Amino acid sequence: MDLLWPILLGLLFAGYFVVDGFDIGAGLLLRRLGGGEYERRAVLTSIGPFFLGNEVWLVAVGGVLAGAFPLMKDHLLGGLYLLIVAGLLIWVVRDAAIWFRSRRPSPRWRAGWDAMLGGSSGVFAVFWGLLVGALLTGPPPLTDRWLVAGINAAVWAVVMVLLFTTHGAVFLAARLPADLAARATATATRLSRPAAGLLALASLAQLAVPGPGGIATTVPVVLLGLLAAAALWAAPAALAKSRYGSAVALTSFAAAVPAVLASLRLAGGLSDVTADPATLSVLSGFLVILVPVLAAMQAWMWWTFRRRVHAGTVVFF
Repeated sequence: MDLLWPILLGLLFAGYFVVDGFDIGAGLLLRRLGGGEYERRAVLTSIGPFFLGNEVWLVAVGGVLAGAFPLMKDHLLGGLYLLIVAGLLIWVVRDAAIWFRSRRPSPRWRAGWDAMLGGSSGVFAVFWGLLVGALLTGPPPLTDRWLVAGINAAVWAVVMVLLFTTHGAVFLAARLPADLAARATATATRLSRPAAGLLALASLAQLAVPGPGGIATTVPVVLLGLLAAAALWAAPAALAKSRYGSAVALTSFAAAVPAVLASLRLAGGLSDVTADPATLSVLSGFLVILVPVLAAMQAWMWWTFRRRVHAGTVVFF
């Protein structure tokens, strides 16, 4: 029971980075890949079936935090309130841009919301990078090493922008119509190597950033980060062979790893903020039923919309 909830929290957090990571990446690439309404509509249709289901993962993370770790907000996340509130606001703006951009046929209306979507997606990726970097260094107060924490968070902000953009490009290469997929493939190939190099450097830098848990968590953090960088590096080779499923799997692993790294660093301090055994027992009953149902529903959705977008594909936004 002591290990179940930290593991579940890490898995949900990692799952969210995988599934909403390509949404964020698609938002960042919307105007770059979509020169006209046809191309932009194709990008939005590619992520449309999955968008709302993907966000359920983040809601689940919040539910686990509130139910199983009720004191975390004070003991571990207390100094990150402003950052987290800013992230929630950015999340709302990003979603509003997706919902509103096609509500009017005006080209100016749509162009404005497209710009909002691209900008908010980029800021959202920066937010997640800052949060990961802060958690890897150790949550505030960090008055004695604020400069180290700031630099580490800034590096991870850049990492997450490149990582999510690459992940989104690979996903779009697998989902867009063949006449548009080549652009996404070229973008993914161009971005994957810089993203992999910076991710490897950011992971190695954790050896010089003493975080919670000490060396026992630092070594796994570094090794996992290097594996994620290797996965990003290998993705273009899979795309070159038209192995789109393999390429998506590689970037999905890379996208999940930063969440796992942050969870590993947090794991050492979770025992002090866990709910009482009676509460965890009740929550476990819901968990046994709810998680398999949610997983089955998302698996069905992915299977149903596994093919490329075409003229007859259902439009969600």
